[in-house]
Amino acid sequence: MGDEETIEDIEGAPEEEEMEGVGPKKKLLGPNLVRSLIYIALALVVIIISGTIAFIVSRRAGTPPATEKISPEFVEKENPLSYFDMESFSVNTSDTDEPHFVKLTISLGYEMGKVELQTELVQRRAQLRDIVISVLGAKRYTDLNTQDKRDALKTDLLRRINEVLQKGKIKGIAFTEFVLT
Repeated sequence: MGDEETIEDIEGAPEEEEMEGVGPKKKLLGPNLVRSLIYIALALVVIIISGTIAFIVSRRAGTPPATEKISPEFVEKENPLSYFDMESFSVNTSDTDEPHFVKLTISLGYEMGKVELQTELVQRRAQLRDIVISVLGAKRYTDLNTQDKRDALKTDLLRRINEVLQKGKIKGIAFTEFVLT
């Protein structure tokens, strides 16, 4: 029996190891420190989430509201237009410092099947040419040198031509030739 005690003494009992060592083992993270770290982590998560929300809201505040998107299958497509072709126009711009020249050919678009409007366009051909020449002649080079300005010219011509027509309205104007020098 004495041999058994000797083996236990060599291996050592767990109680004896705690007594013989430096003392009880110190825990690296105590319950108070863990609780504090959890609170700090939660506070950081809240700050990050609120910052992200504030960023998203501020970016959307500056943009206009989105328009409703309509599927291409549900968009009504306009019927093709019939076109009344006019002869070419050659007009000097109203620039006084440096002469500029515009050569323009246009087609007036109207709804298909409007025979009365087509007849009126033929009868008023000279009057329509005069309108186009007077509108073009009043423009300067800088009034025609960009696409936006050419679109504004189309709008102006459309308005002026529709003012004289009695049997219908022009729906669109197409420039089939546009040269600006």
